[in-house]
Amino acid sequence: MEDALFCHKCGKPQRDILPEEPEPIRAAPEPPPLPVQPARAIGFHNALAVRIALVAGILSIVLSALTGQVAAALGPLWLIAGGFWAVFVYRRRTGQRLTPMNGAHLGWICGVFNFVIVAIMMAILVMALSNSAAVETVRDQWRQHGRPEADLNQLLTAIRNPLNVLAAMPLFFLLFTVLPAFGGAIGAKLLDRRN
Repeated sequence: MEDALFCHKCGKPQRDILPEEPEPIRAAPEPPPLPVQPARAIGFHNALAVRIALVAGILSIVLSALTGQVAAALGPLWLIAGGFWAVFVYRRRTGQRLTPMNGAHLGWICGVFNFVIVAIMMAILVMALSNSAAVETVRDQWRQHGRPEADLNQLLTAIRNPLNVLAAMPLFFLLFTVLPAFGGAIGAKLLDRRN
């Protein structure tokens, strides 16, 4: 046999056998890099930011109302804390580092929700005080706390006048949006310093 490698009688090699060279091992191709998700801008189109700001706004208003009876100075502090908390939670959920400007924007969104909540509460209060039975209930509670009736009469007169309520709204808007924005900016700055 012409193409035999060995003699079929004695087993002597008929030609030189070269070892086959192994095929080079090819490295598996690297997968393409994952697309980098750009950081979501803080705004009303960012659903997560809106949800966090809404919860922070509700919490800060509730805490302001609860502690406002104890110390009036705690109310504004809770508004600042609401902006700070919104930045803290957003950063924990997304891992995104926020600039102080982005933190202020998130805090401002929290403040817008604060303002809306307070505006709704004011509207309910004005409507409730148009009922004479509700006014008498307020008068009874006011007397039980030993407060002067003249102060209540002045407050009722101011609240019943729609122009007074409308004139107070810009001040409320500034108060309820600037303080949380300030808290958000502080939160972004302090939390950025930790890393």
